[in-house]
Amino acid sequence: LPSGRPTFTTMLDCCKGAYGGQSSGICLSMLPSPPTTSPTDVGELDVYYADYDQPAWPLGFCINTRPLPSGRPTFTTMLDCCKGA
Repeated sequence: LPSGRPTFTTMLDCCKGAYGGQSSGICLSMLPSPPTTSPTDVGELDVYYADYDQPAWPLGFCINTRPLPSGRPTFTTMLDCCKGA
């Protein structure tokens, strides 16, 4: 470690402290979960859809997790999803 150089406890702190003005964003892009200019929503969806990734129809169920697969029918309640899917 070169003498006189600042040290940081996290990579994010290092990017902010040593490369805060970096226009390329390379330091931030190297983070395990880098920030994005188009953040995605978090939490559960307000609708339910059938989880078609199950191995067989008798094992299927409805979920409301992100992301919502494109073209998937949605339902306002889990019960409606289970009945309609």
